Amino acid sequence: MAAPRASVVVPVYNTEAWLGAALASIDRQPRRTEIEVVVIDDGSTDSSSEIARDYARRAPGVRYVRQDNAGLGAARNHGVRLATGNYLGFLDSDDLYPDGGLDHLVDIAERAGAQVAVGDMHGFPPRPSPPWRAEIVGPARTIGSVAEAPLLIGNPSACNKVFARDLVNQVGAEFTEGSAFEDVLFTVPLLVRSPLTALSPRLVYLYRQRGNGSSIMEGRFRPAKIMQHLNIIERLVAGSSDVAPEVAGAVRRWVAYMQLHYAGRAAEVLDDGQLADFTRRMAALLADVPAPVAAEFSRNPHAGLRAVALYEQDPDGVRQPRHSGPVRLCGGQLYLDHPRWDRYRDLLRVPAPTVGVHSVRRSGPAGDEVVRLTGWCGLPGPGGAPGDQRNDLVLEIGDTRLRLPLTVADGSGGRLRWRVDVPLATLSRGRYALRVVARDDGAELVLPPTPGAPGTRATLTARGRAVWVAPGRRGLRLVVSDPLFTAAATPARWSRMARYQAGRAARRGVRVARQGRQRLRRLAAR
Repeated sequence: MAAPRASVVVPVYNTEAWLGAALASIDRQPRRTEIEVVVIDDGSTDSSSEIARDYARRAPGVRYVRQDNAGLGAARNHGVRLATGNYLGFLDSDDLYPDGGLDHLVDIAERAGAQVAVGDMHGFPPRPSPPWRAEIVGPARTIGSVAEAPLLIGNPSACNKVFARDLVNQVGAEFTEGSAFEDVLFTVPLLVRSPLTALSPRLVYLYRQRGNGSSIMEGRFRPAKIMQHLNIIERLVAGSSDVAPEVAGAVRRWVAYMQLHYAGRAAEVLDDGQLADFTRRMAALLADVPAPVAAEFSRNPHAGLRAVALYEQDPDGVRQPRHSGPVRLCGGQLYLDHPRWDRYRDLLRVPAPTVGVHSVRRSGPAGDEVVRLTGWCGLPGPGGAPGDQRNDLVLEIGDTRLRLPLTVADGSGGRLRWRVDVPLATLSRGRYALRVVARDDGAELVLPPTPGAPGTRATLTARGRAVWVAPGRRGLRLVVSDPLFTAAATPARWSRMARYQAGRAARRGVRVARQGRQRLRRLAAR
């Protein structure tokens, strides 16, 4: 008797609300009679068992097996051992195959003689589009190595794929048992060892986002899951030592992408001992990952500093990425300095440094015309202790080239918060360009204002002048004026005097309108 075209393994555990729809989606495949369905009941305690047994009695080509609860990985492995189809597919019991989705995967695999076929998958409700999807857009194609589509490794799910059973047996691929992320050690080894892989942009799988915390993936950032994921990644890297160098490079890129993402969550939820262990093991994983590759997945200097801390096995730096040294300029780009800057240069680059000013206040002894500007720079803190002066970052005011070093106010979070006391004795009434300039060994770089940054409220000095910061198309301006000018020129939200003047104008408009209507009525009465 000929083997089925494909076997679909369906692990089931307490999914009575969705199991019927999942099984019905298999029945809607056009060539359903050529599909074997292997249902593994993983010790369900709800009515899932009855639903699955009833389906096995009435539907063709169904094998139903019940086992003691052992987890998703064990249930899938049991199903693989029982399957007899030429290709293996996997459907979770709360998910769906679109009409024709499974058939399409088997069709493209058979036509190309491919050992693996990959299609698109969508969540419902929808989730943001992941990077790996870039590998399947455009016409369907067949690749001879995953190095031709390296981002594909970033999709370790087994569900939007079919695998030749012969390749699974040859590689000895198995799902991880007793752990989350059970797909990784099954799917990725098959992808990197497949002689031919067929890719298609067609939607072939729909996975459910439950939103109630019961999904395995919804708890993936708990401490135990973070350490389980690290263990699986270590096993994956160790098991990929025999593949071609370009394929191994693709695996390392994915490791950097995933683990740098997990590092941020690890810093939030792991205790000190766990984080020290995590950091030590991550340093070993990153030993073969060049810093420029890791920099591709570090979206900001904060993440870059965390990556440097991982390379340097510094748990405190992973927990709280900080930079207390000066900035560095090279090739018109801004960097954070570091003793090993040559190695970590790409991780220390500040890709889009911006500044903003959020307040202007009176400062200094009574009678002095001094205002304090406070603002931020898009640099990870602390940038020094509060009160330290940053001679490498100066505030430049106007064409007079008045330059004042920034003083550190606070460095918590991903911004350097600063203050500067500006003496107004040399500034007459007017508008002055306001710039923060980074300096390094004679080189200078003006940091642009944050797009859409608002201005500040006006403050009155000891001698009655008004000072505020106004945004404009050419950048920030420090405005110095007398109070009357302030009332006329400052938006209402910046000045009580301006609100008073606006109220007078509104009342005058109402009065003029009322007088006009009265005049029209008198004219009409004549």
